[in-house]
Parts: sequence; structure tokens; C-alpha cells
Amino acid sequence: MKIAMFTLMNLGGMIHYTSQFANSLSKYANVHVIIGSQVDKNLFNENISLHLIELNPIRSLNRYFLDLKNIINVLDEINPDIIHISGNSYWIFGLYFYLKKRNVVLTVHDVNIHLGEKYYLANILTNKVHLNLARHYFVHGENLKDLMIKKGYSGKDISVIKHGDYSFFTKYTKDGVQEDGSVLFFGRILDYKGLEYLIETVPIIKKQLPNINVIIAGNGDFAKYNSLIKSPQNFEIINEFIPDEHVAELFQRASVVVLPYIEGSQTGIIPIASSFKKPAISTNVGSIPEIIEDGVTGYIVPSRNVDLLADSIVKILKDDTLRKQMGEKAYAKMKKELSWDAIAKDVIPTYRRILGNEALK
Repeated sequence: MKIAMFTLMNLGGMIHYTSQFANSLSKYANVHVIIGSQVDKNLFNENISLHLIELNPIRSLNRYFLDLKNIINVLDEINPDIIHISGNSYWIFGLYFYLKKRNVVLTVHDVNIHLGEKYYLANILTNKVHLNLARHYFVHGENLKDLMIKKGYSGKDISVIKHGDYSFFTKYTKDGVQEDGSVLFFGRILDYKGLEYLIETVPIIKKQLPNINVIIAGNGDFAKYNSLIKSPQNFEIINEFIPDEHVAELFQRASVVVLPYIEGSQTGIIPIASSFKKPAISTNVGSIPEIIEDGVTGYIVPSRNVDLLADSIVKILKDDTLRKQMGEKAYAKMKKELSWDAIAKDVIPTYRRILGNEALK
């Protein structure tokens, strides 16, 4: 069976997701990955056939159509049995009629476009086009499957798979970096992340932990949050894209990872935290509560509830035994439940059903 995994991006979480998924899938099928030319090729193992696409900004229709032709030529050369798309891209509009004739499956990372996403309305349309193309959908949680069914998609066309682990980040671990009691917010800074609610916990936390340090690390518009910070000495702001080789140090330093989201789907942040044996605190949005075991590997709190969020952070920071036990259990849960090999095995039968056969080619 020949699979083309399709992610037209150069950087970020979708590259991590695609590389780890493809690496395990290559044990069971012939896997090709079509991806941006600037990607870190070291993320992919030797079994993957990489097809690097120069992703030029759209400055003219001529350039756009030339790039589309290049992508189509690559797909024709591969001639895959299944095209597995992960991550939305505006290239889908030009490829729509070409892909509509193929066996396309889609990992739906976000059933709804998040608040604060750049080009919000355009992204809604792009997401809809992707959904219309696919013959089958993979989502990362039962909650997300239910949401798709409510939107009119057939449950028989939707499979729930886990979001795999990101333990590869541990290869960047730095000697001598110790946990320092910091609270870590990691990832893109967008409205739906609810960052203001984490910032508002600091005056509450300071009553018990005066030297609390909150690390906010990620790219995005941070300007509107500056006025919320009343004690700058309690914050460490790294408002930029964090390269892979610098991720480990942040998670090594952190004592707890916090996701104060006001809405969401699923996330790769928790598997990173679990890889470094860190407990996570998240709000009860999307399918995130399906991977945090409340009171065991971290805490789940109501969205927008500053007092309960602050209380959960204090509980973890003040109890060394609890914090270490949660981190160890998070790591064990990740190893047991978030195996990319198990995920790859789960999707193979779906590929077979789409192809109408029971045997791998």
C-alpha cells in the first residue's frame, strides 16, 4: 500500500505531527511525504520518501499555477493509493478537482477554526473545502467526533485516534538545566488560548508563592496582554517562534505546564509535557480532558475560572511529592496510550476499507 502524507508547511507542530506519524506508518506501508522544502529532514527516518515542495508566497496567478503544477507532478509520480492530508493549506483550492478523484483521508485537527486565527473567515472556507474532499476523517477524541456528527458528518466516516507522543523533543535535553519552579505556557499566542486568565492568576498565587515565575513562550501578538501584567518581575516573556532545539530547556525548567484555553480541540503540548515528566493543567475544552487524568496526571479546571486555575497551580507547586508523582504518571500514560506505532496500526484497516481490499499491496 502506497500512502502519500500531505502537509504543505515548513515549520511548527504540524511538521512534528506528520513526521512522527509517517515514521511509524512506514513500518506497515510504503510512505511518501509531500512537505515544504525548508523542513528539518532529520525528523524523518530513512524509510520515508520525502518530496520537498518550494512553497512560494502567492504574488501572482502565474506563480501559483506553476507551484500547483509542481505539486500535481509529484502526486502523479508517486501515484499513491491513499492521500492523507494533515493541516489546512490554501493550496487546496487549486488542487480540489485533482484530489476529488483520489482516495483522500483527512486528519481533522480542528473541527472549528479557533478564535484569533489569522485570516479567520478564509480559514473557515479552507477548512470546509478540506472536509468536502475527504472520504474518511480522523479526529483526536470522542468529543471531536460528536461535534462532527452534530455538524452533519456520518459517524461511520469518522475514526477516533490518539494524538501521539512527542518524546523526540527529549533528544534536545540540555545538561545542567534543572526544574526551577516555573509555570510554563507554551505555543502560539492566539485569543482562544485564554492567556489573560493565566496572567490574572499571578496576583492570587503570589499571596502564597511570592517568587512565582511564569514563562510565556511562543509567537503571536502579545501587545494586548502587556497591560494585564501587574508584576513584570514574575514573568518571563519569549514572544517568538521557539526552534525545536530550544523547546527542551523550557520544559526542563518548568514545574507545571498550563493551558488556560477558552476553547480548543486537542494539542501536542501535553505530550511534550508528559515526555519531560511534567504535570499539565488545562481547561475542560475539546478533547483535551480525554488525555489528562484529572487529579492523577494533572488537573482539569473550568474555562475562564481564574480562582480554580490559580488553586490548581499552587497545589502542584507547593507539593513536591504530588508534582513528581503526577509527572511520572503522565509519562507512563503517554508511553502506554500515545504510541505512534499503535496509531499507525489503527489507521491501516481504514485505508484498506477505502481501497476495498483486505490485503496490503
